[in-house]
Amino acid sequence: MASVTHPSSSAAEFAAVMERSGWRAPMELIAGEVVYIAPSGGSVSVAQTAVALGLGRWQGNRPGRLLSDVFVQIGDGFLAPDVAWWDAGREPEIVTGALETVPDVVIEVLSPKTRDNDLGPKREQYVAAGVRELWLIDPAERQVLVVTPDGERRLTADDTLTSPSFPGFAMRVAALFA
Repeated sequence: MASVTHPSSSAAEFAAVMERSGWRAPMELIAGEVVYIAPSGGSVSVAQTAVALGLGRWQGNRPGRLLSDVFVQIGDGFLAPDVAWWDAGREPEIVTGALETVPDVVIEVLSPKTRDNDLGPKREQYVAAGVRELWLIDPAERQVLVVTPDGERRLTADDTLTSPSFPGFAMRVAALFA
């Protein structure tokens, strides 16, 4: 099987291309490579929607900001997390283009097309940038890997997803894969 290669770009070149597209081009800059973001559909969309709705219900009128479908500049990369959350007092200014404030929590749903990047260079960039929690939701394996500076924990469909970042939030992992 042939390996996939992606065009390389500097952060400035990537930002210029994205600016011309109104920040609507379906691509990310990951470790200096321009990566196309294909629509996922199916079980990936189910998990993205379930986690965003669950966290949205939790958020309610609480301070902080929950966003999806955004670009975040992290180092020299421009990443598009599936869902991102910023704690109270750290909410990014909403602007056209990439947000510059690193999220406190990032959620990525693994699809066959994004899996290698999400588990590899994107994970490394998020952790190096100081993301407090990274949730890697895996519909194929029906599990969630929660990565923190203290280590990681793997949750299966029988477990309940909780987080110190979201006091009182609890979601059955199985609900992500309904």
